[in-house]
Amino acid sequence: MKFLIFMTFILGATWSMADDRISDREIKTTLIQQSIQDYGKSCPCPYSKSPSGGQCGLNSAYSKTGRLALLCYPSNVTNKMVKDYRDKNGL
Repeated sequence: MKFLIFMTFILGATWSMADDRISDREIKTTLIQQSIQDYGKSCPCPYSKSPSGGQCGLNSAYSKTGRLALLCYPSNVTNKMVKDYRDKNGL
């Protein structure tokens, strides 16, 4: 019985720690938000709203800069960027 209680505690702690870990998807979302915020102007990404209220589309900075300057989509965030974010933030 003591073993069962001990194992329940250990497994519960392990699952709890796994739930506390920030996923790569959450980190990518954070990096995209930071990239857009750092841009600081209107129309950073194709899906952004233009000052007139429509989508920016091909008028976005992302579309005009060869997609290198801004992170707009999860596919723009490399595994190295995720790893660097984890290292920098102790995750």
